[in-house]
Amino acid sequence: MLVQASQAYGRLVDLTTDGAPVRERFDYWRDVVLRRTRPEVPARGQPFQAHLRRIVLNEVELIEHAAGAVVSGRSPGRTRFDGGDDIALELLRFGTSKLTHNGEHKLRAGDFCLVDYARPFKTVLTRHRASGVVLSRRKVREALGGDLSALAGHRVPARGLAAVLRAHMMTALDEAPHMTEQDRVVATNAAAEMALAILQAGRFGAADPDQFGAGLYQAACAVIDRACADPDLSPERIALTVGCSRATLYRLFSRRDQSVAAAVWQARLERARRMLCSAESIGMTISDVAMTSGFTDIPTFTRMFKRRYGRTPREAREAWFAGDDGR
Repeated sequence: MLVQASQAYGRLVDLTTDGAPVRERFDYWRDVVLRRTRPEVPARGQPFQAHLRRIVLNEVELIEHAAGAVVSGRSPGRTRFDGGDDIALELLRFGTSKLTHNGEHKLRAGDFCLVDYARPFKTVLTRHRASGVVLSRRKVREALGGDLSALAGHRVPARGLAAVLRAHMMTALDEAPHMTEQDRVVATNAAAEMALAILQAGRFGAADPDQFGAGLYQAACAVIDRACADPDLSPERIALTVGCSRATLYRLFSRRDQSVAAAVWQARLERARRMLCSAESIGMTISDVAMTSGFTDIPTFTRMFKRRYGRTPREAREAWFAGDDGR
């Protein structure tokens, strides 16, 4: 039932009902695995199946839970145990949920919602898969101040920085088994800073770049990597997506001796290199690769590519065919 559980900081924990006797699965999951919630009623007529993945740091976790249809929640008696007052920004990746938590909320796949584990709630879930970044109450209070009563059940529109966090969180959890412990620490801290920046912007209108600069920087890099193929990608658009000013964006990159423009061009070049050195683009011309990577001028593309990789795009493709990708 325990697939993997490292004890180091940034450890990955994978738990599943596979291997447990069918009649014991639900009790095992309810009484042994789950810490914050307690499922009440499994779906009738179907064997209960579930999977839990956690990346664990001191005051933050990335967590994913997949299970069959179930009624679950947190009773008043379970809201005060040690370490049980965390606040989570949860994403429903698959399925639907009816959440009773400071009002009633109907959630569909793609919805973000805040869960305050210090307050009772009940959720009726179909077969589902949900991801979340779980933050200590102390970290949230530092970002927002003392009154956190309005957070329970709050919906967060999945656009801008929240859309970046959604993509980052899903990728980090999906790829966690293939990461080093240090990579998992970096990914989880980045998710935490993005989540706190989202909460702070929601309360105060903007996130403090001095407090959450690392998270905003990681988000900007993710936006650049995802949108670099658009030749019209601009610093203004990147800043708008992550929820900061253009001046703040420039400052975040300059602190790391980088420029926003250079990061965009580098992302385009790396995208082009990956395409040239892959079977998927065999039928594409060099010009097609350049245009698909965000370049509108082929001589400029060729010159920049050779300066970066020491080969022209054509030479890079020929070397890949010969079994040498240039790394």
